[in-house]
Amino acid sequence: MKLSRSLLIWATLALCGVMVLGAMTWLTRGVLASEKERAIAEARADLEERTRLALWRMDALGAAIVLGENRHPPGDYESAEAFKADTDPAVKLHFQLREFGKLTSPEAVIHTESFQALRKILTANPLPGDEWSILTCAADASESAWNAVPKTALKLQSDNGFIRQEKGGPQARNDQEYQTNSNSTERAQRAKTVEQTYLNSGQNIAVQALEVTSSPEISNFATMRAVWVGSELFLLRKLSTVVSKVVEKRVQGVWLDHSVLKSRLLAEVTDLLPHADLISITGAAADDPLALVSFPFHLERNELPFAPSATLNGPLVIGWVAVLLAILTASLLVHGVMRLSERRASFVSAVTHELRTPLTTFRLYSDMLESGAVKEEKRGDYLRVLSREADRLSHLVENVLSFSKIERGSARSVVRETSISGLLEPMRERLEARLATAGMTLEMGTTCDHRIFVDTAAVEHILFNLVDNAAKYAAAGDPPQVEIRTLLSGRNLEILVCDHGPGIPASERGRIFRAFHKSAREAAESRPGVGLGLALSRRLAKSLGGGLECVDAEQGACFVLRIPLACKA
Repeated sequence: MKLSRSLLIWATLALCGVMVLGAMTWLTRGVLASEKERAIAEARADLEERTRLALWRMDALGAAIVLGENRHPPGDYESAEAFKADTDPAVKLHFQLREFGKLTSPEAVIHTESFQALRKILTANPLPGDEWSILTCAADASESAWNAVPKTALKLQSDNGFIRQEKGGPQARNDQEYQTNSNSTERAQRAKTVEQTYLNSGQNIAVQALEVTSSPEISNFATMRAVWVGSELFLLRKLSTVVSKVVEKRVQGVWLDHSVLKSRLLAEVTDLLPHADLISITGAAADDPLALVSFPFHLERNELPFAPSATLNGPLVIGWVAVLLAILTASLLVHGVMRLSERRASFVSAVTHELRTPLTTFRLYSDMLESGAVKEEKRGDYLRVLSREADRLSHLVENVLSFSKIERGSARSVVRETSISGLLEPMRERLEARLATAGMTLEMGTTCDHRIFVDTAAVEHILFNLVDNAAKYAAAGDPPQVEIRTLLSGRNLEILVCDHGPGIPASERGRIFRAFHKSAREAAESRPGVGLGLALSRRLAKSLGGGLECVDAEQGACFVLRIPLACKA
């Protein structure tokens, strides 16, 4: 096969391989990216679900704290006895302020320092106005902020319903819009639940106050709301009372230790969000889905959705293995086809050369004999040359036909029982005749005479090919002789065929058994032959259940034919 054609075939195969591998790489990257995106979406959904559960827990605890303070009726702020049982570390001080009065606290005597600190906070810059204005503005701001928090999210719930219907449950869970809507919906539900709890608690407190005072002096009673005043956190409520037809307004509140409160709230969610933190909210947070409804805090999760690196899954691995095997198979197939094409071309060239020489001799010598140009005493030499060339052609044709039968699987063997001497002696005359044409002699010896079952024709064909090669390449050996010896090796009979020629290099010992290993140039420059004899001989040896190989020798080439003693092939 021409080099340019060979390069074109391999270049085309390489291009196809690159395209297939590129497509598989693109597909793999897409699948891995999709898998990573799906894993991140699942991790994000898990984080959002843990966040919502954490907000529910914190708001449940926060609402309980607010309700615990809200349960005190207004009259408790007139007596120090009402708060003696309260030992909550998050509460610094209970206090109240009348519209035209002074700031008072039922715990002023017990917590004098806290009371003085509170007065400084309410009068210090940058807080503008007097104490009454500060507290009433703060209470109004907390009530406005509470009223701004949505208590229903019907539209968002409807939107999530459409998403679930469109994408299905698992896919909807991983949708970012679905999770955002769920966060807002959950906050509205938390706010509604806390509001209902506050309303029920406020009604109970109003009833308790009426039962205690036996006088309907409370005309307006509000629920406590959490609010920031400067950097401090308070629970404030406004109320109005009627005394002797005079309306008196008051603000009652609780000063909280926000650091202690934050620690208590975060302790509720350490198993869900171990790195979470609460950030104070001083402005409006009506649309913040991560804001608490019980206290003005924003949940800072300090955690990103984490997904493990995507790896090749089963179908991708199978796909890659299939593609690589396909490319390898295609390469081997192309290589085999090219090798076969090269061998065919070499065979045709070698056979053409092998046939040309004897045919030329036949034509030339027959013309000379026919024309009478050859003297009578020389005719015998010419006829012997023609006979030798005929034997050469016959041997070539015999090898080709035998190899063809083995390749097609149509070779037939005839096995018979014989002794070792009975196997070799009938071949002696033919082998000596072939060696005699090259001026060589045959030395044959047997050291054993076991009986074997073997195809004698196949053994003769193998030995004749080996002797024929020796006649071609070892005729100039010293001595010009071929030795055939036999010996037993375990359960095998070994027949050694050795000469005293130039030998065969170790690097060539594998190549010489390949079929048609000679090119036309090699056939022309070397001894006659097409490189088929040894390949045929090895295959015949294997058909007998044995083998043929070239072994090391002190001088020349040495081949070993191994045949099982009980061979019945």
